[in-house]
Amino acid sequence: MAKVQKRRKGSRKQQALPEAELPQRTNYMILVAGVVVIIIGFLVMSAGDAVSSLSVTIAPLLLFIGFCVIVPAGIMYRKKNKPAEAKAE
Repeated sequence: MAKVQKRRKGSRKQQALPEAELPQRTNYMILVAGVVVIIIGFLVMSAGDAVSSLSVTIAPLLLFIGFCVIVPAGIMYRKKNKPAEAKAE
């Protein structure tokens, strides 16, 4: 039979987890821009006929950009931290 190895307490060092950052104003502005693009996409889709170039090509592109590019960018955007040396000076 296989032997079970006992793990010692404290044998692994505790790794410090980075603190969660709250959303900044920039994040909200990017999200608002995404919502505006989505609303424009729906308005363009409703403005044209069912077979017009606006409803078939431009509106889906606006919706794709709003839902799949701008909104996720607003959620994931994080300002770059300056190096620690610059903060010390």
